[in-house]
Amino acid sequence: MIQAIIVDDEQPSLDKMAKLLRDSGIVDIKGKFLNPREALEYVKKVKIDTAFIDIEMPDIDGFQLSNQILDLQDWTAVVFVTAYSEYAVEAFRVNALDYLMKPVDKKRLKETLHRIMQERKIDINNQSRIQVRCFGKFKVISGSGEIKFRTSKAEELLAYLIDGEGAEINRNKIIDTLWPDYDGDRAVAHFNTTLYYVRKALQHSGVQVSIKYSRGFYRLDTASIDCDYHWFMSFTAAPRVINDINISDHEQIAALYTGDYLADNQFRWPERSRMLIKEKYVQLILDMAKYYKSTGKHGQAAELLKTGLDHEPLHPDLNYSLIETLLILKKRVAALKHYGIYRRELKREFGIEPDAKLKKLLTIAEN
Repeated sequence: MIQAIIVDDEQPSLDKMAKLLRDSGIVDIKGKFLNPREALEYVKKVKIDTAFIDIEMPDIDGFQLSNQILDLQDWTAVVFVTAYSEYAVEAFRVNALDYLMKPVDKKRLKETLHRIMQERKIDINNQSRIQVRCFGKFKVISGSGEIKFRTSKAEELLAYLIDGEGAEINRNKIIDTLWPDYDGDRAVAHFNTTLYYVRKALQHSGVQVSIKYSRGFYRLDTASIDCDYHWFMSFTAAPRVINDINISDHEQIAALYTGDYLADNQFRWPERSRMLIKEKYVQLILDMAKYYKSTGKHGQAAELLKTGLDHEPLHPDLNYSLIETLLILKKRVAALKHYGIYRRELKREFGIEPDAKLKKLLTIAEN
């Protein structure tokens, strides 16, 4: 895996780049930074292979940051990511490995990643682990690319086993969940055939992932699986006090949530889990925003809350926190505009008005 950091002073660009890199299946994002100085402090402590850096940033621009990173870790492959083509000559003058134009093209990024692996002698044929993506659309990626399954049911069966997080699952429960319309021998036959397809797909991709059987129970060995859902659930299992040291960990976990859990698949069984996971995500966003505001980073809190609202637009706490933050930033017009949109959508969707707490906040602001 390529150990990478991303530095961009715009949250949407930071998140988009992170998603592209995660989807590649060969990049481990060690840190995402809106502040170049925070990125520099991180590089003083942690070894990385590459840095994806925006050029136009306040205080320290991308060229200055790359020079300082290379002073600390001269083997780092610097890749500039920018919307402005006029910087290309200067980028290569400061020994950048590559230069990507926004919006970044997936094919072009793939070329860059392979170049990084070749020049930094990172094993591009290492297929000992697979990357599993459960947020948005279910996707399984090995060193040779995305794994395709013979049937959609085979894909669903693997997703169900991954949902179990390595626990033993009774075969009858699997059959009842995935084949509720079949009975007896016919259901068992479907299960056996589908399990065979799953195993063949994994073997064909060269990955060593076993599905173990014991006394009527099946268990997926997750030792060689890197799964966004597993990371997210493990991290959010217990409350954490956010501080300057671990905020980057929280940012990475929040960035995993690129869509609702298995939302783009026609699976019936994840609905309850999907709601619980979304609640965890919303709470994570609220906790992070509270930390940012406590440290005076109100602009960063506002951008984070907007990201949360992309996934849960009518959540009362997210909307209250964003409007409150905009008012602190003295962006009263933006706060009122957002309130108007929220009120209209709430009325349209549920036929109700925003709660009294939010109305009181706006009344105080007007006075």
